[in-house]
Amino acid sequence: MRIVVLIKQVPDMNTVKIDRATGKPTLDGQRVVSSFDEYAIEAGLRLKEQHEGEVTVICAGPPSVKDAITRALAMGVDNAVQIALPNANDIDTLTLATVLVVEIGKLEPDVVLTGQNSDDYQTGHLGPQLAELLGIPHLSSVTRIDGGDSEFSVQRDTEDGKQVVTVSTPLLLMAMTGLNEPRLPSIKGMMAAKRKPVEQVTADLPSAAPSLSWSEPFVPERTVTGTVVQGVAASEAATQLVTWLKEQKLL
Repeated sequence: MRIVVLIKQVPDMNTVKIDRATGKPTLDGQRVVSSFDEYAIEAGLRLKEQHEGEVTVICAGPPSVKDAITRALAMGVDNAVQIALPNANDIDTLTLATVLVVEIGKLEPDVVLTGQNSDDYQTGHLGPQLAELLGIPHLSSVTRIDGGDSEFSVQRDTEDGKQVVTVSTPLLLMAMTGLNEPRLPSIKGMMAAKRKPVEQVTADLPSAAPSLSWSEPFVPERTVTGTVVQGVAASEAATQLVTWLKEQKLL
């Protein structure tokens, strides 16, 4: 079984600080593999263990993404493709998908795995866009994968419960919390990661203008409104409160 896992390197959300003057986050600190992508890596490794085959990770970004790739290799991934892209967030997700689909197509995978969304921009666009460009079915919010070889029974979260879908390969699955517990790299795995092949490629960006754009993330200004009752007896204050609650139809 040929398995491809797409990963993204993002700021460690536990270390992100907010600039109170601008309301914008400081994203220059430690960078890690996006949390949902770690579920995708683990799912790929378990499929490999169950059905044999090979797992390849693909990651686009600046030179620092080598750290994210190394972690995936240390977890047990077989090889990787590193796409040189100075800042993946500077292009829209559809443009990024057209870059990634070229490398995915070369591998002819049976299963493509992504995280449900990334920790930084959280669009969730990339999985569906890739599936459309590849011409394969996709399932989002995946919390369980059963079956093997050419057909899978996939459980996914929905707004009002669970759904089980039977789907044939090739397919794309978007990993969700609860799918598994990602393994930690062992010392042996970290040593082995240094010897595993990482193909270096340069992104061939389309010349067309971006189809959409977005601003940098920011924290909205916090505002508080309310009524303060002062200079009256407690019983009168209670009466006013009850009256207000009735006016608001809260009582």
